[in-house]
Amino acid sequence: MGFRVLVINTHSKLSYKNNHLYFKAEGRVEPIHLSEIDMLVLETTDIAITTMLLAKLMRQNTCVIFCDEKRLPSAQLVPFYGRHDSALAVKNQIAWSDENKATVTHEILRQKIKNQSLFLDAHGFCEKAEAVRDLLSELELNDPSNREGHAARIFFNALYGNDFSRDDVNEINAALDYGYTLIMSVFAREIVKCGCLTQLGINHRNQFNPYNLASDLMEPFRVLADEIVYEHRNKYFEAMKWRLFELFEATYAFGDANMFLNNIAGKYVKSCIAYLGGETRELPVFEYAARNDGKE
Repeated sequence: MGFRVLVINTHSKLSYKNNHLYFKAEGRVEPIHLSEIDMLVLETTDIAITTMLLAKLMRQNTCVIFCDEKRLPSAQLVPFYGRHDSALAVKNQIAWSDENKATVTHEILRQKIKNQSLFLDAHGFCEKAEAVRDLLSELELNDPSNREGHAARIFFNALYGNDFSRDDVNEINAALDYGYTLIMSVFAREIVKCGCLTQLGINHRNQFNPYNLASDLMEPFRVLADEIVYEHRNKYFEAMKWRLFELFEATYAFGDANMFLNNIAGKYVKSCIAYLGGETRELPVFEYAARNDGKE
């Protein structure tokens, strides 16, 4: 797996030669070995890219994100077949039991709400954190009383004021959406590598969402984007956007080690899918803690 997040935001041509991505722009040519690239963000529509390069990037399991004319993520390149027995994996995915799906959903929502309370505590919103923990104690299987939604409202109102809504069009929401999309893209890649379909979610079932399962499994990790956006909340979207790439530079506690987000996502997805398929009875846990910017 690569280690670089490569963002292309100028008029350029990207091509392939001898296991390298070749970046060409205004008389400048720069080769980058494919093994170094973990994520490629094509941030402008003014880029020409060869199909040979795209095919090689897919073979490397590189996460490729396309942005629209507003430089916002609009699509992700995902291979049809993430592994040799993907047909069997999809067959097993369709057969996941309702009981296992409900259990995984419950655990994921529990972790998400707990991480919101931990974040509020860490940033001095102790009373609001306690209110979120009260909702967590009331969380039931399938969340019939929408404790998740109530917790989210308390969480965002604590951070940005009682008038704040996730439906508003503003710099903060734009940055949150950008950060969530980056995280979701990583989870979508790991799901495909496991041979499963991102469209078939366990809690998210929107017929217009091609990444329902990624939207499910990424839930406890949203707080990582929340952290960066809150830290830079007084800046313009463009400044917050560049800070969000720090998601892939920091390490986070997971299990008994500090790991990069891409590595955590791989282990988390594999464990969840193994549980859903009845291969294990142990679910992974991710708990929020302050970022560790030192790379290990």
